Amino acid sequence: MSLDVMALARLFHFAAIITRKTLVASTYALALLVCAPGVSLASGLVILYPEVRQPYARVYADIIAGINETYPNTATAIVVSTEESPANVQKSVLSLQPDVLITLGEHNTRMAEKIAPNIPILVGAVTSQDINRPGISMIPDGRLVIDKLLLLVPRSHTVHVVTNTANKSLQMALAEEYAASKRVALVVHSASTVQAAAVEYKKLLDHIGEGEAIWLMQDKALNDPTLLSQILETAWRKRIAVFSSNPTHVKRGALFAIYPNNKTLGRSLGKLAVQHKMNREIPQNIMPLRDLNTVVNGRTSRHLGVTISRDMLSQFDNIL
Repeated sequence: MSLDVMALARLFHFAAIITRKTLVASTYALALLVCAPGVSLASGLVILYPEVRQPYARVYADIIAGINETYPNTATAIVVSTEESPANVQKSVLSLQPDVLITLGEHNTRMAEKIAPNIPILVGAVTSQDINRPGISMIPDGRLVIDKLLLLVPRSHTVHVVTNTANKSLQMALAEEYAASKRVALVVHSASTVQAAAVEYKKLLDHIGEGEAIWLMQDKALNDPTLLSQILETAWRKRIAVFSSNPTHVKRGALFAIYPNNKTLGRSLGKLAVQHKMNREIPQNIMPLRDLNTVVNGRTSRHLGVTISRDMLSQFDNIL
C-alpha cells in the first residue's frame, strides 16, 4: 500500500545484497566493504530499496524477486536505511558501474536523481504523481478497475468515488475518460478529511440507487473503520456494489478488491530494464499499475445477484 502500500511500501531488509547470479553479500555493511577504494564490481542493474519492517518488507522482497526473474544479467540490490548518507549510497552505486538503476520508493528515487544523475533511472513502488521518470507506480490502472466492475456488474452506469483529488488527479482523469468510453459516469466527490468524507458519503448513500456503485480508494485520511462500516452496511441494505483498492475490505463485505501483484510488478520492471539496456523505446513517464490481483466476496456477489460463471473464474485470483 500505502504501499500507502499501496503508500506503499516500506521495504525489505534482506540482510543481504541480492544478485541474479550470486549473493554478493550478507549485510549492507559488507556491501560497503565490497565497495571500498580499489574494489569495483560491474553490475548491469542496481536496485535501491528501503529498509522497513515486516510485513511491508515482503512487498519489496517480492518485487526484487520478480525483477531477477526477467532481468537476465547481474542485478544487485542495495538496502538503504533512512539514516544512510547519500554519499555512502553513491559510493556503493558508482562502484558497481550499472547500466540501469531501479529505485523502489520515493525517498530512494529522489536520492538517486542527485547522486547518480548520469545513470538511467527506472522507478517502482511509488504513489507520487510528481515523479517524471519512466517506471511503474503503485497506483492501480483505473481502466482495469472499471473492467472488473463491468465484468461482475454489467448493469453499472455510475461509479462514485470519495477521495482527496489533490493527489489523484491523473488517476481520476484516466479512469474518468475510460469509464465514459464504456458509457459509465465516474462521479468524483472531493474530500481531504474523514469529517468531509463522512458528509459526502451521507449525501451519497441517502440518494444512491440501482446501477450505481462505490469505489473505495486507498486514501490514508479517509480509511476510518466506523465510516467504512456505515458504507458497507448501507450498501448491503440497498444492494449497491462496493469495490475497493484494499483487499481487507472484501472480508468486511465489499464485492471485490484489486491490489498489487508485487512479484509480477517486479517482472515488469525487469523487462523495462532490459528494453532500456537494449535501447528500445519505453514510455518516458511513470505508468499506472496493471500487475494486479483481484479478490471477490462470494457471499456479497450472491446477495447482489451476481453470477460468477466458470468462464469468469480465470479473471479472479481468489473468491472468499
